Amino acid sequence: MTNNTADRDLMAPETEPTDEELHVVMREALDLAVTRKLQSDTWMRQHLLETVTQVRSAFQAAHP
Repeated sequence: MTNNTADRDLMAPETEPTDEELHVVMREALDLAVTRKLQSDTWMRQHLLETVTQVRSAFQAAHP
């Protein structure tokens, strides 16, 4: 793979991204999406467990 980005003005309106540049951007986007999904799953799991614990405690207190 060659890096031709040093020779180009990436901010110029007529500049089209290369396949290599698109690959890098898509890889980074996928990595970020997977990381955020794992964080979201962990957060939901923690809050679900907390909610179940609270409901069980409230039920046990109401039904001794």
